[in-house]
Amino acid sequence: MDVVSALERSYEQTAKLVTNLDTTHLDAPSPCAGWDVRATLNHLLGATWMFTLVNQGRPAGEDAGDILGDDPSLAVAAAAKENMASWRQPEAFEGDRAYPFGTVPAAFAAMLNLEEVVVHSWDVAKATDTDLTVDDDIAQLVYRWATSIPLDEFRAHGAFGPEVAVPASAPTISRLVGLFGRQP
Repeated sequence: MDVVSALERSYEQTAKLVTNLDTTHLDAPSPCAGWDVRATLNHLLGATWMFTLVNQGRPAGEDAGDILGDDPSLAVAAAAKENMASWRQPEAFEGDRAYPFGTVPAAFAAMLNLEEVVVHSWDVAKATDTDLTVDDDIAQLVYRWATSIPLDEFRAHGAFGPEVAVPASAPTISRLVGLFGRQP
């Protein structure tokens, strides 16, 4: 499976997840230390817009503030639509991309974008006790990528917590979120 197809399917699942949320869910604590569901979704949307803007050759800041607004479904749909369009451009996977966190190859950025969608959607589902389908082929794609990069460097900068031990027999999504410091 290619990253663009995986990203599109992940956004579809995220949209279904967010559609099922109500305003009381937004204040629920998330698996991301110090964040509630609103903050987690704002982070996800901020990252989505960051990848989109950089792909469009525009500057992207680090903190977009509260971009979730009063209609989370609309905010997710708008961000996903623009993000997908930016990854479908002919030059989307050429060269390097400069982000506030550093410069990385475009292919790495695409996988990081996918990881953000998958893991933070899982965070929201876990926090709200809401069903989320993460296709195993997508979870495997992100898991293989995540185990091939120096995650401890990201941990050192506070991007996520220490790895949580998860049995090798567990579903791929559980092993993936464990890599990123979540208790499945």
